[in-house]
Amino acid sequence: MKTALFVMYMFLFVFLGTNITTAATPEGLNTNVIDDYIEREMRASRIPGLALGIIQDGEITYLQGYGTAGSGEEITPETPFIIGSLSKSFTALAAMQLVESDKLELDAPVQEYLPWFTMAGNYDAGEITVRHLLVQTSGIPNLAGVTSLAESSDRSMEEEVRDLSATELVSEPGQAYIYSNANYLILGLIIEAVSGQDYSEFVRSHILNPLNMENSYLSRQEGEAGGMAAGHVRWFGLTRESRVQYLDNSLPAGFIISSAEDMCRYLQMYLNQGSYNGTEVLSRDSIEAMFEPGVTGDDGGGYGMGLLKWVEDETTVINHDGSTQGFNAGMAFSPEEQWGVVVLTNTSGQIELTAGAITMGIADFLIGNEPESITRSPFIAYLILLFILLGLLALAVRSFIIMPHRWKKTLKTNPPRGFKNLARRVILPVVLELLAPFLILVYIPAGAGFPVWRLLALFHPDLVYGLILLAYVMLAKALWRAFIAIRIISTPGRT
Repeated sequence: MKTALFVMYMFLFVFLGTNITTAATPEGLNTNVIDDYIEREMRASRIPGLALGIIQDGEITYLQGYGTAGSGEEITPETPFIIGSLSKSFTALAAMQLVESDKLELDAPVQEYLPWFTMAGNYDAGEITVRHLLVQTSGIPNLAGVTSLAESSDRSMEEEVRDLSATELVSEPGQAYIYSNANYLILGLIIEAVSGQDYSEFVRSHILNPLNMENSYLSRQEGEAGGMAAGHVRWFGLTRESRVQYLDNSLPAGFIISSAEDMCRYLQMYLNQGSYNGTEVLSRDSIEAMFEPGVTGDDGGGYGMGLLKWVEDETTVINHDGSTQGFNAGMAFSPEEQWGVVVLTNTSGQIELTAGAITMGIADFLIGNEPESITRSPFIAYLILLFILLGLLALAVRSFIIMPHRWKKTLKTNPPRGFKNLARRVILPVVLELLAPFLILVYIPAGAGFPVWRLLALFHPDLVYGLILLAYVMLAKALWRAFIAIRIISTPGRT
């Protein structure tokens, strides 16, 4: 068994070829070491394509593409990717621009801009302010933002937010940090309400255009027309090109599309205290306000406005990760040391998210440290779950095939007599076999309160579909067992 697992494990880590675009080698940056590190991590994590951007001393010093964008196309620094929750900082930046133009107040209640907004529970939704949304201290539960990810884009952003009226706040506004995509959907609506523009129009005219982000897009159609990389989903340890989910109604929370080169320009704006090429996108004071956490940890860090702040060796680092189906992104920068890193990849799971770790690995290079290889524990955990599931499924199918003959023989040879004997020998086995299907198909989905399997299937379809198939095999076996028992018991002397 150990030998088989070792062989399978090594098979899943076979060599992954990468196509590297040419780029000038900046003085003082060992790009060969960086390329080797990226290629090694891509092979180990089975990443089809990756785009990298590096900033030093406030200037873009290295842009590189590795691997494939799909359909034989190579990744370049201009290749667009869905950047996931990195989108939240764009929404926060847009909100702060409206604050500076006196159209929005940070400490004004949400209901001042969306009078119909309300939520259920013991806490007053009327106390939720714009600032609470930005720093994720509104009290809105995490699952409130997860539900929309399990749905299609047929519903509008306003419909998604109006549905929050049935959701209970889980803490008093302003008291606790609770990460929720719902906060940023509400912010998207507020931006539209106070600016008089669609969210996408406002972000394009006030952020993308001033920063010359020419390979950044705000819809799937635009992204695909601009050469967006194909997302990849993992099946049985291997990545497969897929047409992945894109939710227009969740654009402010996680579906902006951008390239490594454009994201470096975006980070340069933060490093230059809100300005880019002489154009002020946001004031220095507002930029610094974005970095400040709503709830501060022991190290002075925490979640700011669409950005995470943490302090290491007295140096402030700002970062954020992002993940949608088929894409995983990471960015990090230091306002004090004037470096920045962007990593965009076209594969993603929820058990294993590698872009953020690779981002911080490159950051270690920039500050003179030797980065550790990314831990393989999440991938190994995924493989273990997969092997266990496949083993259970194989056993269930085998049992389903051989059960009828053995069951008939047992009942005919020694028919159950009396209720206690019937309950122990017939009813109990059927009930036990129905337990797993009940948990998987009924209890867990009902308890989650959202389409849990549909959401998880976006990232790990092999695990989810395998689990559901196992449930149906066990359900069929239980029903067949009950049918055989009823026929034999109700027909004495039947042969």
